[in-house]
Amino acid sequence: MAHTTHYEVHVRQNGRWEIHARYTATEKESAIEEAKGFDAMKHIEAVKVIQEIYDADQGISKEYNVYAPGQKKYRPPNIAAKKRTDAAAKEKSQATSDKSASAGRQKSSLSFTALIWRILAITVFSTIVGSLFTWFVFMSTADTTITKNAQINIMIITFLVTFVMSAIPMAIMFLNSKKE
Repeated sequence: MAHTTHYEVHVRQNGRWEIHARYTATEKESAIEEAKGFDAMKHIEAVKVIQEIYDADQGISKEYNVYAPGQKKYRPPNIAAKKRTDAAAKEKSQATSDKSASAGRQKSSLSFTALIWRILAITVFSTIVGSLFTWFVFMSTADTTITKNAQINIMIITFLVTFVMSAIPMAIMFLNSKKE
């Protein structure tokens, strides 16, 4: 008589039960611990652990509920709230497909492409500002008795300082997590 036993962690979300994980016959406690973790989550309506015993000789399966805490009190949203949610979801999907509509909305994070473009713009602008300041320093030290080696060092330091001093405030302003 060959029996196969395993444990399944079931979670219910949005009114549907789904198998989240399977455990072997020796992992009953692990399955229950995972179910307890899910039970603490607000977006999970209910959770249970099922022991399934399959009898290969007879070709039948038996299920036993080994863990099912008290059902959470879940109230589905009322009709008006659901209509508002559906309308918001429809509006959101239209906004993502229409670039002109999404330009006016704020998003919570920058896309990778937008982030790269902003970093590139900050780098170019800071390079221009650093180059201009370095040129002014070069022009003011050209007719002095400072050696060429010292002039080069002064220009490098001037460029680096002005580059960093212009890049940091711009990065703080433009690399914010919200789109403009």
